[in-house]
Amino acid sequence: MGRFRVVAVACACLLLAACAGTTTKQASIRRSTAIQLAGQSEAVAAALQRGDSCAAASKAKALRLRVASAIVSGSIPQSLAASARSAASRLADRIACIPPPAPPPTPAAETCAGMEQDNDRPAKHGKGPAKRKGCE
Repeated sequence: MGRFRVVAVACACLLLAACAGTTTKQASIRRSTAIQLAGQSEAVAAALQRGDSCAAASKAKALRLRVASAIVSGSIPQSLAASARSAASRLADRIACIPPPAPPPTPAAETCAGMEQDNDRPAKHGKGPAKRKGCE
């Protein structure tokens, strides 16, 4: 997961470096857009740090869409569009959602599951299906 964090941080750095604030007349990403995109990049990195690859993948895809939207709106100038789009796409493409394994069933769940099969049989004294404590 360390290399994904590096990619996310690199993406954030690229966006901040291209941020408005220089004194020369060069193309730059609008400051507010750069800050938003950098924040989204950091959220991807944080999810990876937590080991939540599914959240990271979702956030990376949202970042890719936000970059595309910023390019269309002109918040990212055309001269920087290709590198911004490439960085966001690389990040999104490298993160795969791998859900954690399901926890093993608890003993109470096994007991209740067994009861569902027995519900067709009447309980003692003919008062309806059998119920066990804790099973709904």
